[in-house]
Amino acid sequence: MADALTWTIGSGGLIGSAVDARSANAFASTPIPWQEANAVTALTENLVRFRQQAGQGPWTIIWAAGAATVSSDEDQTNAETAVLGQFLQHLAAAPPSGRGAFFLASSAGGLFAGATSPPFDEASEPHPISPYGHAKLANERLARELLAETCPVVIGRFSNIYGPGQKLTKLQGLISRLALSAATREPINVFVPLSTVRDYIYVDDAADATHAWIDHAHASSNTNSSNGATVRLIASGQGTSVGQLVRITQDVSHRKVPIAMGSHPSSAVQAADLRFIPSTPPGLALPVTSMPVGVKQVVDAILRQLQAKPSA
Repeated sequence: MADALTWTIGSGGLIGSAVDARSANAFASTPIPWQEANAVTALTENLVRFRQQAGQGPWTIIWAAGAATVSSDEDQTNAETAVLGQFLQHLAAAPPSGRGAFFLASSAGGLFAGATSPPFDEASEPHPISPYGHAKLANERLARELLAETCPVVIGRFSNIYGPGQKLTKLQGLISRLALSAATREPINVFVPLSTVRDYIYVDDAADATHAWIDHAHASSNTNSSNGATVRLIASGQGTSVGQLVRITQDVSHRKVPIAMGSHPSSAVQAADLRFIPSTPPGLALPVTSMPVGVKQVVDAILRQLQAKPSA
């Protein structure tokens, strides 16, 4: 809904920043100190400002926050779930007055890591096997339960999102790491077989799908007064192996990517095949960005970043 006041929580991340950039009426929140104990306080203070600014008009809150990855332990994932739960309690207790919608960014990979018989769709039964996957499922339950009487909830289960600007400090983002390896010629450690298959979706396509499903939730709530939660699988619908990714990166960068096969504890919770059947957003056909075009965008962005660094 273009005129809805939209607050993207986690707008500093890869998907959050892309979603926020596409919000026609974005709410400017103050920074959230995620690593500190007063993160919930900052969130609730921003919620008061958001409620005042929204007034009687339509509103949307998008939760795209979280630094945990599939290699994170239970302490980190439980802490992030606790913050979400406390925020949702505050939102349910005092929501904005107008008609709203809540969008929760979840992880299809984390939820289906232990499932069998891919490809999976929005009706498939999750089978998480890592603390990260279990936390994502817990987050979904919190949103369903705590906002059942507040507003429509859209749960967006994303496949592997990639694009320029992905943080390389976390143990994720294979495409960005391959691009960095091609640019620096430093070997990349790969912890899974080259036959491992994932569904990669370009970040701008994922952001467009997010807004399409939010618009759909607003339109549905205008014709149906009841609230509820819907699951949408946001993916490209195309499976790509690690070996194919290496070849694509080499083709678009015209450089060889040095590979070093290794091991990591997180390998035990990595599925061999995570292909998905995406939900089809009304009026939006996916995928839009082909793998070679998307990977080239990542490679070019990393090359520009390296060239901009001052020499030692």
